[in-house]
Amino acid sequence: MCSLEIQIVQKHAFNAVGSKWTGTFEQAGNGDIKRFFHQFKQKMGEIRHCTDPGVVIGLSYHPQDDDGLFSFYLVREVAYIEAVPEGMTALTVPSYTFAAAKYKGKGVQKAYAELYKWIRKNGYTVFQGQLEHREDYPATYEPLSDEPELTIYIPLYIE
Repeated sequence: MCSLEIQIVQKHAFNAVGSKWTGTFEQAGNGDIKRFFHQFKQKMGEIRHCTDPGVVIGLSYHPQDDDGLFSFYLVREVAYIEAVPEGMTALTVPSYTFAAAKYKGKGVQKAYAELYKWIRKNGYTVFQGQLEHREDYPATYEPLSDEPELTIYIPLYIE
């Protein structure tokens, strides 16, 4: 048990610029996302008009088909989209209500399991859209050497 401090938070819609990785959970577990994150950090300074330079946002999208692949974006929130750097993409993320928890440590999957358990126990419903979760990392985070440090956000269905 991680004993997370969990809150319900609203995040506004925003424009973002960043990079996309697509692969399997197995590839992600074997370090592909850490390497992707490292590569993104080398280029993130090219993104213009960042609204919060201290944060890198990870967005995990799970498609509705059964091919076993998912997409993970690393992005920076931007005031407006202009001159997207080569090899990057722009996207607009809608507003969501999330169950959120800060976490630092190697057992990120355990933190996710605890957060999902808390959601069920407290009568919330996970929003079943394409966005599976959001992760906010400090921009100083070094994925190949640092212990994971992030805020995990799980979208909720709120009537």
